[in-house]
Amino acid sequence: MSSSNGHDTSMQAALAAAASRPSPADRFNIDREGPAKRAGKLRALQQQFQKLNEYCDETVAEIRASLERAPPR
Repeated sequence: MSSSNGHDTSMQAALAAAASRPSPADRFNIDREGPAKRAGKLRALQQQFQKLNEYCDETVAEIRASLERAPPR
């Protein structure tokens, strides 16, 4: 498409759109936070899962104990 002054407006629009988007390197850069920050997040998640696992183990043990104490029907 050309404008009345002879410039290609579709090329200008494409260039403007490309300039507003991040570069492919920026879009696919997974190392934005840095390894140390990600390692800290993983440690925190590991601790949360460990606490949850301990809670589930205790709850299962309590349920089993209560079932063993229940009188037979």
